Formats: sequence, C-alpha cells, structure tokens
Amino acid sequence: MKSIITVLCLLFFMNMVYAQNAPPRGSSYQDSVRSKSTAGKINMVEGTPMNSAMDFVENLTQSKSHILFLTALRASSLVGTLKSRGPLTLFAPNDSAFKAKFGVRLDTLIKPAHKYELINILSYHIVSGEYNAKRIAKEIKDGKGEAVLLTLSGSKLLARIDSNRNIVLIDEKGGQSVISKFNIEQSNGVMHLATQVLIPKNKAL
Repeated sequence: MKSIITVLCLLFFMNMVYAQNAPPRGSSYQDSVRSKSTAGKINMVEGTPMNSAMDFVENLTQSKSHILFLTALRASSLVGTLKSRGPLTLFAPNDSAFKAKFGVRLDTLIKPAHKYELINILSYHIVSGEYNAKRIAKEIKDGKGEAVLLTLSGSKLLARIDSNRNIVLIDEKGGQSVISKFNIEQSNGVMHLATQVLIPKNKAL
C-alpha cells in the first residue's frame, strides 16, 4: 500500500514539474513550432525568398524586381485571380521587362481608361492549371516541337525549345520570351520568370 502511495506521489510531482516548465498556450515557442511545421519550400528569386506556403501575390509583394508587375496587377483588379485557389501557372516578367516593353507608356497603361487592355495583357501571362517545366517540355515533345497554352485572356501562347535548350514562349505578335527560372512553387500554383512581356494579338497599346 505504501509503495502505491509512493508511486502516485511521484507521478503527481512529475506532472507538477512539467506543468511549471511547459510553455504556455499561444507562446512564442508554440508559435515557432507551428510556423516550422507549416513552413513551405523557399526559392530565391532575384535575391528575394519566396515561400511555397504563400500565394502569388504574397510572394510578389516581397520582390523588389516585380514592383511594376504588382502595380499593374492592382490597377487591373487581377489581384483576386492570383490569390484564388488555383492551381494557376504564372509567367512573370520583372520590372526590367516592363520598362523595355512600355517605357513611359506604362504610366498610361495603368490608368483606369486602359484597364481592359491591361487585363488582357496581364491575363495573357496566366494559364489555368499547374504547368511545371517537366509538363511544358512534355507537351512540347507531344506537340512535335510546339506546345499551345491557352491563357486566361482567351488567347494562346506557343512554347518551344530553342537551340540552347531554353523553353521559349512566343506570343501572338511574334514576340519571344525565354523562361529564365522555373518551378517557383506557390500555394496556389507555380511561377516561372519570363524575360519579356508577352502581348496578345490586337491587345497592345
């Protein structure tokens, strides 16, 4: 009987010690554990870490190279599209690509009067479904050297592999954009970096 009482007292004492030393609910310790368990894969994109547990807009907001793209996205009211469940594939041109394509005309493009033109241009960089590099390459092979991607603008993009083994996107006006970085995972799809802004036929300024 004494041995049983001794064991019970020991268990009670151990529980008290644990309760005193255990981190309280909602503590920074538990928050850090929770963060680690839900943290996604990190991809470095032109010096910016992008987290696969975050959506397109959340990651683009962190990027210093996609300020113009994000500004245009907000002006076109397409933020909700890139925050949707998806999955989507985004071919994202950086600020240098926007400046090279539009120059000072970009100020005109983001004005309300040109909203629908901007929507057509930006949605031309978005494809429904998740197209990683492997899938694009397979579709090019299956298409005997050319894949056709239907964008959210309703217009088509062509994808080919050039002599340097780069995947190149060709827009409806004949413009070409090389995919410079592949498979940047997002919580609602995948993003690739495009070296040029793509323009659908009869949609440019």
